[in-house]
Amino acid sequence: LGDILAKKVAEDQPITFAAMEGLFETQDGAPLAIIGQPNMKERTLDNKIEAPNILSFLTHKNWSATIKGLNEYPEEKWPSNVPALYYSYHIMVGLGTIFIGIMVIAAFLLWRRSLTTFKPMMWVLMFAIPFPYIANTAGWYTSELGRQPWLVYNLMKTADGISPVVSAGNSLFTLIGFVGLYLLLGMLSLILLGKLVYTGPEQKH
Repeated sequence: LGDILAKKVAEDQPITFAAMEGLFETQDGAPLAIIGQPNMKERTLDNKIEAPNILSFLTHKNWSATIKGLNEYPEEKWPSNVPALYYSYHIMVGLGTIFIGIMVIAAFLLWRRSLTTFKPMMWVLMFAIPFPYIANTAGWYTSELGRQPWLVYNLMKTADGISPVVSAGNSLFTLIGFVGLYLLLGMLSLILLGKLVYTGPEQKH
């Protein structure tokens, strides 16, 4: 699935793809950046650790395929915040990789019928609870940052999508309403969960 998505983004939105990967220069046999820091002033990826040729292979099933970098395109067509896009994408992918490792180990322990008795794994699973939410949020950031500066890709920019009839006050009021609603629902959920924890499991007679 990851290969399909990478190939789709590379074909349909090559500028976004280059920004997600922190690739500034066009390369044959492009490496996959595992970690790094986008340097927008120098247009480089600093302190990087890369896997040679992997990006080309994952995208085109060809170890020496050419991947265009950001410098091939006008800067006004770049995502408005390349570093944020790069970091959010790598957080999402990094956590997804960690999830795979955790689940493989958990499945092995389950097969050995020792999952619930192996305390270190129970601690890992407990501390991993917030990670899916973080990965989901990072994925949302990747999607929204990646589509900038377009509302409709290559047709309509975000700056051109301002509504002449919706005021800033209306938008703020709607935002506050949604935030208040979700806070209320969150508090109710915590109260109900607290009552369940306080009551404890049902006693069998």
